Amino acid sequence: MSETLLSNRVYTELYDAMLAKRLRPGDRLNRRQVAEDLGVSVAPVLEAMTQLEWEGFLQTSPRLGTIVRPITARHALGRFLLRQAIEVEAARRYAGDMVRNRRDKLLKAARKTDAATAGSLANWRTEVDFHEGLVACAGCPVLQHEFSHVMRHSLYHAANKLLPSLPPRAPHLHEALVEDLCKADAAAADRLIRQHLAPWISALTEAAEAEGHQAPPEVRYVRGSAVRLKRRRPLVG
Repeated sequence: MSETLLSNRVYTELYDAMLAKRLRPGDRLNRRQVAEDLGVSVAPVLEAMTQLEWEGFLQTSPRLGTIVRPITARHALGRFLLRQAIEVEAARRYAGDMVRNRRDKLLKAARKTDAATAGSLANWRTEVDFHEGLVACAGCPVLQHEFSHVMRHSLYHAANKLLPSLPPRAPHLHEALVEDLCKADAAAADRLIRQHLAPWISALTEAAEAEGHQAPPEVRYVRGSAVRLKRRRPLVG
């Protein structure tokens, strides 16, 4: 197995552990220990952890080592604003034929999202799939890549219950959004996406204001020795 492929598998293992709360904000990671637990060499672990740190999931300091990054409402709000910027740009590009050409596929994803239990992690996974499908309509690989990165944070924040609960929304919200986007020009598509995301941004803004501007001390999140990753079998072999 190539080093790149192995690094991707380590990345996925660590990310999934954070979603499942086997790794929590403040947990300490030791790359040699992770390598031993996953049955791989240190090199792919280092590459995966470097990627996770660059993306904002981990943080490293000379005093503390590497820990799962503490999360705040302000951080979640920033990610949501970035998500909005990407989605709005994509919407202005795919408005018209580009979204109409994928209408059937988008409606299928929309119905699956609308049917999922609101607020559940399963609901967030379908939400991610649906909106990634919308952004793909723009035909811009860079927008797609950056959006996927941003939405990994949405799943992470949802798993850690950081995203606030919203009042019940329309039963066919995503299905209606697809139909409206099929008829929209660039300006209307821009407006529709902003309206769709507005309740989340409003709730996160309120949560960030309540949280204040002082981040919690890093040391309070560090809990003893490095966390062990338990697997039934190693990633390779």
